[in-house]
Amino acid sequence: MPKKVEGCTHLIIKNGKIVNVITHLSALPKNGVVHLKGDKIYTFDEFKESHINDHSELEIKEEGIIISDY
Repeated sequence: MPKKVEGCTHLIIKNGKIVNVITHLSALPKNGVVHLKGDKIYTFDEFKESHINDHSELEIKEEGIIISDY
């Protein structure tokens, strides 16, 4: 039976390409797969308004996909 994971993942998309992946997930397995289903799409302004502590995620500091775990 699959286990549950709490939290969310943000895919930052610019010009149709994923430029950053930020995870806010709990209880990640040492080995395994976390299956994620998208449930909302925000404009950048909507994201800033609804995720007031996550604004810095929209600032890309390096080229390529950066996967962060907080």
